[in-house]
Amino acid sequence: MLAISPYELLALDAGAALQAALHCPIRIASSPAAVTFAAAQANLHGDWLAIGTATAKALRRSGAASVQTAEPQNAEGLLALPELSDCQDKPIGLITAPDGRGELERVLPERGAQLHIAHVYRRQALPLPESAHRSLRGLGPDSAVLVSSRAAFAEFWRQLDDAERDKISRTLCIASSVRLLDYLQTLGLQKLRLAAGTQSTAMLAALGEAIAAHEREG
Repeated sequence: MLAISPYELLALDAGAALQAALHCPIRIASSPAAVTFAAAQANLHGDWLAIGTATAKALRRSGAASVQTAEPQNAEGLLALPELSDCQDKPIGLITAPDGRGELERVLPERGAQLHIAHVYRRQALPLPESAHRSLRGLGPDSAVLVSSRAAFAEFWRQLDDAERDKISRTLCIASSVRLLDYLQTLGLQKLRLAAGTQSTAMLAALGEAIAAHEREG
């Protein structure tokens, strides 16, 4: 297991933007990190929508009265909920980071929502350590890459050299959403599989299915 983090997370003082988001009747948290940084600034009471069970658990620990998730556990799944399908003139608060869940920030205003965005943290790029580059260059044919964040993968990809990119492009890659899979295709990744969501169980299940399919094909 090779875990590579291409950035660190730093708090942003959301101030009035966070209060405006929290006073909306519909509130959305985009990630566990968003919950952590928001909870350090305000009381996260009331009812919430969350992308994924990890975010839902973080909200409950931070005082949320109720939390609803969707299937699949990604932005597309959340946008299919009745609360967000018909949101004309509804005030909706979104707790996130800059360049976070861009699909929500794009689609909800298109549906007529009054979207109040609170950026409670930001991503600071970190240089990949040389040990990570060595490990990437040593990846064997049975390796796989699990991707649940476009922002994380984009920064990771930016720091790779041509040889490392070529190796990753020929490595089995599990994407957590259709949008992410499409993005990876634009980068030239060739062996892509779609997971049912961002949670680890869904990602590993997709990996298992890919391995089983490969074994059936001989």
